[in-house]
Amino acid sequence: DAITDILIVLMAALAIVPLLHRFGIPSILGYLAVGLLIGPFGLRAISDPEEAAWLAELGVVFMLFAIGLELPLERLKTMRYYVFGLGGAQMLATALVIGLGAYFLGFDAETAIIVGGILALSSTATVLKLLTDRGEAAARFGRICVAVLLFQDLAVVPMLALIPLLGGETGLWLTLGTALVKAAIALTFIVLAGRYLIRPLFRQIAATGNAELFTAASLFILLGLGWVTQEAGMSMGLGAFLAGMLLASTPYRHQIEADIAPFRGLLLGLFFVSVGMNFDVEAAGSMPGAVAALTLALIVLKVLVMAGLGLAFHLKAETAWRTALLLGQGSEFGFVLIALSLGSGILDSVLGNQLIAAIVLSIALTPLLATLGARISLGIRDHHGRKGSSIAAESEGLAQHVMVAGYGRVGQAICGLLEDVGLPYVALDLDVQRVITARGRGFPVYFGDASRLDVLKAAGIDRAALAVLAIDNPAKAERMAEALRASVPKLPVVARAWDSGHAKRLTEIGVTEAIPEDLEVGLAMGRRMLDRLGKVDGDFATRIADFRTAQDAYSEPTETGERISKD
Repeated sequence: DAITDILIVLMAALAIVPLLHRFGIPSILGYLAVGLLIGPFGLRAISDPEEAAWLAELGVVFMLFAIGLELPLERLKTMRYYVFGLGGAQMLATALVIGLGAYFLGFDAETAIIVGGILALSSTATVLKLLTDRGEAAARFGRICVAVLLFQDLAVVPMLALIPLLGGETGLWLTLGTALVKAAIALTFIVLAGRYLIRPLFRQIAATGNAELFTAASLFILLGLGWVTQEAGMSMGLGAFLAGMLLASTPYRHQIEADIAPFRGLLLGLFFVSVGMNFDVEAAGSMPGAVAALTLALIVLKVLVMAGLGLAFHLKAETAWRTALLLGQGSEFGFVLIALSLGSGILDSVLGNQLIAAIVLSIALTPLLATLGARISLGIRDHHGRKGSSIAAESEGLAQHVMVAGYGRVGQAICGLLEDVGLPYVALDLDVQRVITARGRGFPVYFGDASRLDVLKAAGIDRAALAVLAIDNPAKAERMAEALRASVPKLPVVARAWDSGHAKRLTEIGVTEAIPEDLEVGLAMGRRMLDRLGKVDGDFATRIADFRTAQDAYSEPTETGERISKD
């Protein structure tokens, strides 16, 4: 029954998604893998995916509502040049190029339009997570990526309205006109309802201070406006998106986001699981050449179009290419639109499976595309003389220097201290913008991965006096520690640790001294507190050392590296 199927989905997700996440695989692909495994084309634990289809549809509705909440009109106005200018040009040009390609390959005009629109979108979830994880969201290319993604999210709205109409019997232009009229009527209704009904309603509910009533109101507005657009012949997601935009400029936005977050995450995961369950691996695998060619063509066309438009909008070459490569994949919205197109009869199952496979592969390749973009960007700067010479050339004359891995806030503080005492150093970082900024100020900072032996040798690690690992990624810190031990076993290494458990793992690898940031921040704050109270005396350093020892004895590392009490 339905409850059994949902329990199977949840159990498989709890087992598989965290496991794949440990290998750096995005959660979207993890949920797709769950669907593939348990669906009718896998182990057949669930033979009829339609049982949980309504939950999956609600996941899409919640996702679109959340995206609408992220798009207040003020934000769109501030970024209008890149959102509506570059973003609009990217969406139109990419959809046109891909659509024309599909049309010349023999597809009818309706199919070509939808395929072009679907593949023109990029993965908002994947790109934003990558930018956030690498600390690049505030960089210029990161902000431009966000602007383009914002317009793509907006472009989903007319596509949601258009697809059900294209599946009808009316002509193409009449269908397009009908879609625009219906969208305009729905938007006008929602705006008026928001101004004269929804905002006053939320004011009254917020005044009561009843959190449950506030959540109920949020769900009512989300589902109610979704129902309005569905009854008007459009998708429920369209109404949810417009409802989110309506509430984005209100003071209740953040509370609403917090209220719907648990529903959105769970239901959206079920949507991606349902996509995986409906994905016929055998059918897609029967034509691996076609899928590979489609994936390659998708990435190449999107990158070339986006890079060309970036240059046309007067972006520097390194920014244009880096932005283009980061946006070269397909979108999670593609799964939504493909499912809707299959239901409307616009796409057949074979083409739908091929499109899904191409999007999945392109999303999986995103980290590689991002790394390639960073290297191309740095190479362009090299060619134009906006970056210094290589690590090996500049560190050739150094000896007894300090090698610092990571030039974030902690790394910059360490290098600042080395500058003050006159000690030579070489710093490595994987954030291109950070490296460019530092080199522009004359600091010896280079783009490089300190877990690679060739990079370490180029930095003169065999002649160094000390190595410092200042990055905030525990797994990368461990890989760097292993590389240092393999390259120079006797070199002293000081490392930043996430917590005491991580510090112990680093010490076991061979790090000379690992500094757990949670304990050290607490001790630093404690010292300032006691100093204010006049309790710091000559024995304070001894008491701090005893306290550190007591903390290590008090707790033991779990498998995740967290500390737990022995009691």
